Amino acid sequence: MIIDYHIHTKASPDAEGNMQEYIKKAKEKKIDEIGFSDHILLKHLENRSDFMIYEMPNYVQDFLNLKQKSAIPIKLGTEVDFFNDKVETMREFIRKYPFDYVIGSVHVIDNWIIDEPSAIQEYSKRDISQVYEDYFGLVKELCACRLFDVLGHPDLVKIFGFRPDEDLTQIYEETAEAIARAKMCAEINPKGLIRPCREIYPSAQFLEILHTHDVPITFGSDAHTPNDLGLNLNEAVRLAKKVGYTETCTFSHRKKAFVKI
Repeated sequence: MIIDYHIHTKASPDAEGNMQEYIKKAKEKKIDEIGFSDHILLKHLENRSDFMIYEMPNYVQDFLNLKQKSAIPIKLGTEVDFFNDKVETMREFIRKYPFDYVIGSVHVIDNWIIDEPSAIQEYSKRDISQVYEDYFGLVKELCACRLFDVLGHPDLVKIFGFRPDEDLTQIYEETAEAIARAKMCAEINPKGLIRPCREIYPSAQFLEILHTHDVPITFGSDAHTPNDLGLNLNEAVRLAKKVGYTETCTFSHRKKAFVKI
């Protein structure tokens, strides 16, 4: 079964296409089930929009209307940016809507948007080992708050190819333990293959550690246009199988089920 749970429509400020266009493209590409996970930003940041917060009621109603006539199963998700000073705000937002699943992601360290190309110079100004410590520290806090079903692109911090000299095994082990305790899934996201890091999120080493901790997985292409739906998912599936995974999670009303990859 082929699933893509990380999709952004034009409701996200950096994406294109509507839900109908994604459903049509999913049928063309023989993807069995898709989930919409538009960005939710619950903290004001320069260059990032919080438009979806105000549009969410209309967005959800449009989804529910479309779900009744969709040619394939579709799920209502969202990708929420994690901020450790906004936990209750995030909790309140998530409770308001009938999500099938909620992706939690870390994109920001101290108001620095780590995946923003215009802010790439910040990597050269900081100690990369500390950047990784800070990023994975936030990931562990994300897990500990127990608000999310899926950890999005688990090692996004490598996006521009900056990597510390130190061995990351201990960081990966601690993060895997945090994900497992939270009973969350880790997303296998191949978007990294077309980014400077040229590597799937998470790396093979990290995914192997996640597997040893019995952390379940989902798949998401992180599509921002209909044409990118499912992009490189075959590579993500290949990596999952190589590590030893045979099943992926599906979600309905925040409850997970397992299906064969």
